[in-house]
Amino acid sequence: MSSMEVWRRARARRALLDVTIELTYRCNLDCFYCYNDRSKRGETLSLSQYRTLLEDLARMQAMFLMLTGGEPMVHPHFFDIGATARRLGFVVRVRTNGHTLSPRNVARLLNEVEPYLVEVTLHGASAAVHDRQTRVAGSFERLIRNLRGAGRVGLRCGLVVTPTAWNEHEIEAMVGLADELGMPLRFQGPVGPRDNGDLAPLAIQPAPATWTRVEQVVVDRREAPERRQGRAEVSANPTGEVPATCSVGLTGLHVDPFGNVQACLHLQEVAGSLHERSIEEIWNHSPLFVRARQRAVQAAVKLEGGAPRQLGAPVFCLAVEENCSKGGSRCRCH
Repeated sequence: MSSMEVWRRARARRALLDVTIELTYRCNLDCFYCYNDRSKRGETLSLSQYRTLLEDLARMQAMFLMLTGGEPMVHPHFFDIGATARRLGFVVRVRTNGHTLSPRNVARLLNEVEPYLVEVTLHGASAAVHDRQTRVAGSFERLIRNLRGAGRVGLRCGLVVTPTAWNEHEIEAMVGLADELGMPLRFQGPVGPRDNGDLAPLAIQPAPATWTRVEQVVVDRREAPERRQGRAEVSANPTGEVPATCSVGLTGLHVDPFGNVQACLHLQEVAGSLHERSIEEIWNHSPLFVRARQRAVQAAVKLEGGAPRQLGAPVFCLAVEENCSKGGSRCRCH
């Protein structure tokens, strides 16, 4: 059975297939456009609660698990959680800034977690650009050193780039860096408000023409004869699905560091708390997932069948629109 067929059947049954777990909002960088609301407070989940969560998800036959943050690898129980996910048979991805990928941690990832993919954020093709966005001097050199070391020992890494006004002149150079490293590169976006409605990140929204360039780079790579050896796979956000702008409420959910279960990473409405109810009970009985799906369908109707486009990017994210609305009229999502 193809992966597309798996997703189709899961959506038809509204079966929980894909889970994102934000382990922490702590981070060893200070990226300018970070969407996390670091003012959020709550009771963090214990290791025992994470183990129960993963066991429940395995029993529910969820397949895909993303461990993210903040920087997930600074969580004190990261490797215990990752090892449990491996034992239970999840397809694990780790979203990291790459600055914790020391030789020792890379060895532990391979031996204890064995992730399908480690997605690493790249902010630019030069230290000047990358470090400007991370606001940590020396972060580019450390990242590239870590990526080369991880690649040498066989850790599967992929690069993720959010185009901004600060790095848009290095789009092709970042693709070239991916080629050099032998790692796939995925463009994502747009730059959105922080989850508390703070619009400050929008100051570095790239020009709309930048996304046209990104889309052309993706097309050129896809159409390149036999994808010449040594060239990295390059992709961008999908343009959404019909009849909704995304699959929110159908096959996936998100758990924040405080055990709050949400429809997605950015929609901050809580379906239930893992301190009070099991993940299975929340998924099967919370009306939030149905409401979130209805809102995604309504957003698609507003697009009137046209290709989605938001803040210049070829997507439409309901959460970005709602977070923009918190910041008032300064944001224009369409």
